[in-house]
Amino acid sequence: MLTSSLLLNAQTPESLQVKEYTLQNGLTVWLNEDHSQPKVFGAVLVKAGAKDSPDTGIPHYFEHIMFKGTEKIGTLNYAEEKLLLDSIEVKYEALAQTTDQAERAQIQQEINALSVKAADYVVPNEFDRLITRYGGSGLNAGTSYDYTVYFNTFSPQYFAQWAEINSERLLSPVFRLFQSELETVYEEKNMYSDMMGSQAIERLTERYFRPHPYAYPILGNTENLKNPSLKEMRKFFETYYVASNMGLILSGDFDAEEVMPILEKTFSRIRPGNIPRKEPVELPDFKGKESVDIKFPVPVVKAVALGFRGVPANHSDQVALNIAVGLLNNSNGTGFLDKLMVDGQVLSTMALNESMNEAGILGVVVIPKLLFQSNKKAEKLVWEAIDKIKNGDFSEETFQSLKLEQKRDYISSLEDINSRAQLMMRIYSQGKSWHDYMESLTAIDRLTREDISAIARKYFSDNHLHVTKKTGKYPKEYLPKPAFTPVTPPHRDSSSVYARELEKLPVKEIQPRFIDFKKDVERITLQEQATLFATENPVNNIFTLNLSYGVGTLERPVLLYLASYLNYIGTEQKTFNEFRERLQVLGSTLSYEATDQEFIVKVTGFDDHFKETVAMVSEFLTSPKADEKKIKQVIDEAKIMEKGFVKSNDNLAKALLEKVKYGERSRYLKKLPLSDVKKLKGADLLKEFSSVQKVACHFHYTGTLAATKVADVLKTTMPLTMQTASQSPIYRESLEYDKPTVFFLNMPDLSQSIIYGYTKGDQITDMHLRHASRLFAGYFGGDMSSIMFQEIREFRSFAYRVSASFVVPPFKQAGQPGEFITMLSTQGDKTLDALTVLDELIKNMPERPERLDAFKQTLNNYISNDYPSFRRISSKLASYLREGYSEDPNKAYLADIQQMQMDDIIRFYELNVKDNPMVYMIVGNSKHIDMKRLAQFGTIVELKKKDIYR
Repeated sequence: MLTSSLLLNAQTPESLQVKEYTLQNGLTVWLNEDHSQPKVFGAVLVKAGAKDSPDTGIPHYFEHIMFKGTEKIGTLNYAEEKLLLDSIEVKYEALAQTTDQAERAQIQQEINALSVKAADYVVPNEFDRLITRYGGSGLNAGTSYDYTVYFNTFSPQYFAQWAEINSERLLSPVFRLFQSELETVYEEKNMYSDMMGSQAIERLTERYFRPHPYAYPILGNTENLKNPSLKEMRKFFETYYVASNMGLILSGDFDAEEVMPILEKTFSRIRPGNIPRKEPVELPDFKGKESVDIKFPVPVVKAVALGFRGVPANHSDQVALNIAVGLLNNSNGTGFLDKLMVDGQVLSTMALNESMNEAGILGVVVIPKLLFQSNKKAEKLVWEAIDKIKNGDFSEETFQSLKLEQKRDYISSLEDINSRAQLMMRIYSQGKSWHDYMESLTAIDRLTREDISAIARKYFSDNHLHVTKKTGKYPKEYLPKPAFTPVTPPHRDSSSVYARELEKLPVKEIQPRFIDFKKDVERITLQEQATLFATENPVNNIFTLNLSYGVGTLERPVLLYLASYLNYIGTEQKTFNEFRERLQVLGSTLSYEATDQEFIVKVTGFDDHFKETVAMVSEFLTSPKADEKKIKQVIDEAKIMEKGFVKSNDNLAKALLEKVKYGERSRYLKKLPLSDVKKLKGADLLKEFSSVQKVACHFHYTGTLAATKVADVLKTTMPLTMQTASQSPIYRESLEYDKPTVFFLNMPDLSQSIIYGYTKGDQITDMHLRHASRLFAGYFGGDMSSIMFQEIREFRSFAYRVSASFVVPPFKQAGQPGEFITMLSTQGDKTLDALTVLDELIKNMPERPERLDAFKQTLNNYISNDYPSFRRISSKLASYLREGYSEDPNKAYLADIQQMQMDDIIRFYELNVKDNPMVYMIVGNSKHIDMKRLAQFGTIVELKKKDIYR
């Protein structure tokens, strides 16, 4: 160990301290001890992303390869396997040099034949299985422009195994099962291309960043994806995956001094080396107003965007520019752009300020009012708002309150293991130290109003990209499905020598931690239908107070519009601006959320202003003032939501599922029709708000104040008008079908089909069946080792997304039936292939008892690693109470599944799924699907958008 330094002072809470080490090979280690949750978040970050091999897709391809194992992981005989893998690599180089389609097809068939032979030596998904075996959950990775990161959460007792597996992963990754993974990446490309606006964003990004590598899509272009070079991919690994270019980020329940020898022993094995030095590509200034049109597939709605040159990460102007943007948009809606919306001068507008490692994005988007306002008039209002900042036309009080808001945002992002680890990854990737980040709080204090005005004049200049939205869409690049033989490794349940050796490492047994209903959260009855749930904040002096009324949109669809409307009004005593600016001065925020089961009033602030903030919230609850002019904003927002919803295949697939499950009781059919939304009056919405406040309420407080003091403030300040009990969680009985049926919604411009499967199960009469349902769902389609993932994605590349679940009724509705639901998305011309495999798995589920322990371990990991953070624990406990539990249900669940055998899964499957009529729902492009063959899966019922979405 060469260097070790504590990056924060001793007064900082331990959970916010990060210790930085450098291993002998030059690899950086950041360790953050936090014992508040029984888990560790671990990540390996490589400072190499899409910009380092622009437009090729190689960095992202390689991210996928890193799940395929190494010379030791995932193979039964690497020496024999390598002979075939080397031949495959040669064939891919030949493919990249060949343009004749017949020759290409021949080469691909030869690659396929070699891949099938190589699979004889493969142990598929062994890396994932090892992570799971040793306490891991949430295994994933991501490729950005600047870096690639590999991460998961794991149980602390498996620290040595995690370090061993993840360091081994980086020593000698092997490009096995590449042909099928290539098709999976195609599926990912298709998925993104179907997302509404994705192509528009891609075109805009290209124009904005030209000639920087950020201009190219992270996944690469289609032509390069069709011609991957394993040789270039290996070169990318050898160039960038060296110790000095890597960071190991760990946050959670461990002792830094104890784990450092483990990390030194394992991660010091990674190759040392230095990456080639490259000078960043300088982005030229825009020359005056540079105009460009971008197509977006939503009619009626107009839009203008102004793109300015922002700042890269680490730039000295970054903190001041954040404040300047906060003067345009902020969490209290008091920014100059916010006021344009609140006052109904434009339909919507927002500022964007993002910093990547080598460049920043700074922009403003404005959507004019529907029908009558022009782009030019809306844009003029935006420039006037920007000019106010340039001219210093904002008060010292507003300026200081925004500095306070920035501090609150900085501090809040440090609170729990997950958010802190994400922040650590980003900070490390930018070349900063943890100390640098903490010091940015001091930089906020040093700023003056003139600093902000000067920054605004510097960056919001006349030199900008002027973007106008045009209604339309871009042509999609469609890749026909390959005629490949599926690669199905025969040794899918075997283990490598490496895996068997790993079993010898000692493990310290640690019991899972469950929520203690009596100790973890303090409960105080405020009145019969109002309860305070209080938890301590051990990290900072920021409080949260959530008022969770037990009524949601399933009971009252209008609450969705109420939550929006409340953001635009003030009180009888104060105008909107007066009310919100007072909140901002206190460092507090107020917002609203309507969910299926709850209406939530969300309050944040600093504990030294708790009483004053609660008084402000009470004023709003008791005397909100209707403003009929503001209701038009809500109506116009609803119109845009309607137009956007019906353009999204994901949204429509969810609406189709709801229609099939619940018929006319679908949330998308019970929602207010637009004709009724247009009739809404502010006064009527406030009557609804008053009615909501009469429903039982859980007050969730997290902060530094004593629970008794919080209760006293709430009793003396808040309107405790609750009179009726909550009906949440609402149970909706699902429909039962007596024959196989296929509901089809045609969307002619889609590349992919989204397929849901559904059948109604038997009654869930006892806890054993509830527990068995989770084990069955995990076995069938829960993770990378599930039969659905392996048979549909891993071996056949028929889908990028695959999942299965068995939805049980709320605990207090015991005895009601459950629902089996599957989901996958696949390229249009693979629809029938994917559906054929899925249908066969459902009708004849493979029995693999040798995997049972692994699936039990998976569920155990998720529960152990999902113990809630201090701000989430009270809402979790309250949800259990509303369901009818008197203790953490996970305790009985884990005890029960340890006794289960494969027979329990089979019995559950036979009782609830096997012989039930399956109903399939497909949102896809009928031009790519043989509809006659589709009828083999059931009677086809073709629906239109109006049938599933009001």
